[in-house]
Amino acid sequence: MHSLGEGGPTAALLGSVDADPADGPAGTTHLMWMDPVTENPSLGDTEVWEVYNLTADAHPVHIHEVAFEVVDRQPITVVDGFVDLDPDSPRTPPLPGETGRKDTVIAYPEQVTRVRATFGMAGQYVWHCHIVEHEDNEMMRPFRVGPLQPGQPE
Repeated sequence: MHSLGEGGPTAALLGSVDADPADGPAGTTHLMWMDPVTENPSLGDTEVWEVYNLTADAHPVHIHEVAFEVVDRQPITVVDGFVDLDPDSPRTPPLPGETGRKDTVIAYPEQVTRVRATFGMAGQYVWHCHIVEHEDNEMMRPFRVGPLQPGQPE
């Protein structure tokens, strides 16, 4: 999170983890809405996305145009913007209300939340925090299924 100027709103950003936190502390890259697409599954791919929540807030993360399954959650350690994951730490299964196919999942503070999705429709979509104030202040990222199509932003 960072301030968008003196007295301005705080931006809660999405981004990427620069390495596998299970191998040791990994840095993070915070991305704005207009930064290039970083999530680009091929049509028909099934992927497990790991949402690392480095904040003190729970965030309802919504992924457009796909229904996913919550796989599990695992605690992480966050120090100075670096994230560390003990691979032997306990994994928590989905809560009873999280079984079945979903389009939104709560990413709890200082945890990695894993979801499994099959991307069955080519196009450009969005994933974001479903808290309106966060969504409006840059906690939203584009993703693309399949190759770049004419008219899509890169």
